[in-house]
Amino acid sequence: MRSEDLVILEIMLPLVGASFCFLAKLIHAPKVQKGLEWIGGIVGLAIPLGLLFLLYEPVKEGPLRFFVGNQHEAIGIEIRFDGMSWLLGMMGFISALSAWLFSRSSGPDSPVFSALFFIQTFALTATAASADLFNLFVCFEILGIASYALTAFSGKGRAFMAAFSYMAVSSSAMAIFLFGVFGIYRITGSLSFDAIASYIVSVNTEGQIVGIGLSLVCIVVATAVRVAILPVYGWLPEAHASAPHAISAVLSGVLIKVPLFALGRFLFLLMATVSSVDIVFKEILEILKFSGTLTALVAVIFALSQREAKRLLAYHSISQIGYVVSAWAMASPVAIAAAWLHAFYHALFKGLLFLSVGSVTDAAGSKDVYAVRGAYRTGFIPTMSFFIGALSISALPPFNGFASKAAVSSLHKGTWEYVILSLASIGTVASMIKLSRIFLGRPKPRNDVDVKAELYGTPQRIRGFWLKVVLLIFSAACVATGLFAPKIGALAGLLTGTDYNPVPVSLFSVPALQGALMLLVQGGLLYLFIVSNPGKMITHAIEERRPSFAGLLFAFSLALGALGALVLYRH
Repeated sequence: MRSEDLVILEIMLPLVGASFCFLAKLIHAPKVQKGLEWIGGIVGLAIPLGLLFLLYEPVKEGPLRFFVGNQHEAIGIEIRFDGMSWLLGMMGFISALSAWLFSRSSGPDSPVFSALFFIQTFALTATAASADLFNLFVCFEILGIASYALTAFSGKGRAFMAAFSYMAVSSSAMAIFLFGVFGIYRITGSLSFDAIASYIVSVNTEGQIVGIGLSLVCIVVATAVRVAILPVYGWLPEAHASAPHAISAVLSGVLIKVPLFALGRFLFLLMATVSSVDIVFKEILEILKFSGTLTALVAVIFALSQREAKRLLAYHSISQIGYVVSAWAMASPVAIAAAWLHAFYHALFKGLLFLSVGSVTDAAGSKDVYAVRGAYRTGFIPTMSFFIGALSISALPPFNGFASKAAVSSLHKGTWEYVILSLASIGTVASMIKLSRIFLGRPKPRNDVDVKAELYGTPQRIRGFWLKVVLLIFSAACVATGLFAPKIGALAGLLTGTDYNPVPVSLFSVPALQGALMLLVQGGLLYLFIVSNPGKMITHAIEERRPSFAGLLFAFSLALGALGALVLYRH
């Protein structure tokens, strides 16, 4: 079979899996329905993951570029499956397959949920391989629609409101994205990445430079909403905190990153050709690097202030994407490799945290980190899984977060970004210490009158075969990818076009291990301040500042206006 056919299969099989789930919905026999749903999972998630291994050798030789159905380039859908597409596909299918298996035990367990889940996975895969702007817009929209529905799948009023806010802000952003696509098409006469890159070489008039610059601003800011960085991150905490646990893991682990790398495939291709628009690219990337770096610190401050477990983890998703953006915006192949490495590792340890903490809080009947205690009673596997995830996100050796954060931080050595990211790492350790309290101590009685009353926040033992299997898989992955980080880093470098390994050669040296120990001590000291009376006053004041819908739209408008004004001012 040709490599191009394998690419089409890898993209389209999740839709085939969804069709099995829709068929299962029409059949009322529970066993047949369940069997069709499992067939859908195998076809839509497991087989495409296997196809990626078959595509590795062809992709290593160079990008696979073709038009679907051999259509003429003027009307055809262009696919460009390159090293980054392969890396994003690997990250997406590993996370999606694991999360879907987890839902078999913890729910939602229905054909409709699975169908929407597979459609979301299709959109993620298609986004990673899109090579024209309009197709990218369509993929973003499919991705968004599936995500809104899955966020609300728990059926709770809070989840519906979170999905609505996400939908309203994201839809507004996509309208602006479409304006940007129209602007570039009007100037260049094409939507193809390659054709646009070829055209901008000849751009030399001020009007065209400003027009392309403003169009890029629309596309970048609209994509930034999906990525959730300052100042347009406000939709994410409630959406990720309210969604079913399996969806929270995928939204956090994959959804907010794929649009960033898809945007990078477009921007970096344009930057590869010398043109008069280069100054616009550099300004946009500098602002994104600034925003991503600040996002890492600001979001972890909000995470430290949360009392709800999943909301705390949701703010950490924003913080970790800040690390990714700060590296990605440097735009060199080794920086892009480092950004992907942290994105992939984050998908593993944040998926582990969302699934383990979500299961524990369900068993306890409470999400309040100040109320739930004794979560070790849920069993060895959930407890071990949480602590592996917590040690990974805290960047302690030998877990994977230690390697990926070292890769990102080494890019910024000696700069102000390095200082900010170091402070964010200290905050991460402190917040994980805070969250770990739910596993320690004895639960308190609901009241002081009846000591025999049911204990508040007492977790029950967690059961579920697939739940435990997935937690074990994620746990093993967090350890293995940490130990073998240099080899995985070399793979990422190879597929992003560089011989340099983003993972430092001194990863497990004595100074690096001493630095990790110092980080742990500093995080512990910060935690002690957070639980002191002055710290509680500060964190309570921050927690009360919940993002409003009006605030989300204002932040989006502010970002759009500021970037647009900068382009006009420069030219």
